[in-house]
Amino acid sequence: MSREQIKSNNEKRQFWQMAIKTWRNSGMSVSKFCKAEGLSEGTFYNWRKKLTDGQTQANKQSVQNPSAFIRVAIPKVNHVLLELVLSSGNTLRISSGADNKTLSDVLSILHREGLC
Repeated sequence: MSREQIKSNNEKRQFWQMAIKTWRNSGMSVSKFCKAEGLSEGTFYNWRKKLTDGQTQANKQSVQNPSAFIRVAIPKVNHVLLELVLSSGNTLRISSGADNKTLSDVLSILHREGLC
């Protein structure tokens, strides 16, 4: 098949895809649409079948040959060890990586300031 034939086939396919999409959006019958656009009704039906069969075949193939991988969303892990609701209404979250001295210092300051 020559480049010109391939280009011609691709152009035809694009034209008929556009024509069928336009027809679907028009609300007209195929007969009225083809008359209004100067298209052969038989050619319209042939291209509609060809394009629909191509989509159906692609859909069947994707169902028959599913990917071996599944997209999975992994939630972020919240590493909060301790959550304190202060008398001010604020929330203090202390991560699991905090050492005992730091935790003790924070609690002492909060107590001294009357926040807990």
